[in-house]
Amino acid sequence: MISGDPMATARSAAMLALAMLLFAQLSAAGSINETAAYQTCMTTPSSCSSLSFYNRQLTGTLPTELGIFTNLMYMTLWMNAMTGSIPSELGALTRLRTMWLNHNQLTGTLPTELGALTRVTFMAIDHNQVTGTLPSELGTLTSVTYLGLQELRLTGTLPSELGAIT
Repeated sequence: MISGDPMATARSAAMLALAMLLFAQLSAAGSINETAAYQTCMTTPSSCSSLSFYNRQLTGTLPTELGIFTNLMYMTLWMNAMTGSIPSELGALTRLRTMWLNHNQLTGTLPTELGALTRVTFMAIDHNQVTGTLPSELGTLTSVTYLGLQELRLTGTLPSELGAIT
């Protein structure tokens, strides 16, 4: 649907591009099991509470458009071949409880915006090629019970703010 609102038009185009990317990759992997649910999720992002694409041989970068799935509670993208940086837009997923990005080929630094995910209880980013320092903003993840950061290429010291995580 095209409207006169440029932001709505851009959002619709971005959602269509994201849906096409995900479904093309899943079709290539021969593993679309939840077609109706994911079509609904892609056309109405506010209805989406879970994205689960683990071990599906997905390639390419994580789309910044994932940030418009504001009701997302579970994101499972582990065991793929995703590349590029972790988008800072993931910080907008403030209802997120579980985030699996581990065992990909992600690069770049950890976005400070991940500190906004204060409801996250499980965050796995391990076994990627992420570099840089650990953002002090991760100290705001006071609900986290698992923070998987092993096998990354981080440098520097642990921020004292991480002491707030119990």
